[in-house]
Amino acid sequence: MGALLLWHRKAMYFTRRSWYILAALIPIVAWILATSQLAKQWDHVHEAKPVTLGSKFDAAGQSVAVFTDFEQPGRAITCSVTKPKDHAVELTTPPLQVSVDYDSTRWHFIGMLEEGFDDMAIECLPDDQQIDSATYAYALVSPVAADKAVANFTMWGGIAFGLLVSIVIGYNRRSSTFKEM
Repeated sequence: MGALLLWHRKAMYFTRRSWYILAALIPIVAWILATSQLAKQWDHVHEAKPVTLGSKFDAAGQSVAVFTDFEQPGRAITCSVTKPKDHAVELTTPPLQVSVDYDSTRWHFIGMLEEGFDDMAIECLPDDQQIDSATYAYALVSPVAADKAVANFTMWGGIAFGLLVSIVIGYNRRSSTFKEM
């Protein structure tokens, strides 16, 4: 029993090489947690309730997701903020395809604005300037910036903590080597 207790006490001094495994696992686990946090932002889009575009709406403090009822894979559609004029910006194209069934219509996610404005309007136009029979809609979703900030903090914090743990392990290993000399 005494030998087991002695081994355990020495193992906790961070002088064994196996502790570097812990230092490597910390950033890996942090990366996995950050990825799941970023994936969570799309849950808000899946739960969205699209409203047809055509009038101004208030979206301050929220993200805006834009949808179409007619998917056009071979055609480029550009959606942009048209009002207020001083905030005219093009919406970003989503990195994945999301479909939402709402009010007996299947809506396809085509654009995202991370931060909405008060009294804003969005317009979607095909780049080929041809007639477009699709209907476009928007949905207000939870702010994406908050999810990204938490994910970045988790990822960079995990990397920094893993580096700190490896420095402590290296220091303890080096100082124990000098004590034995």
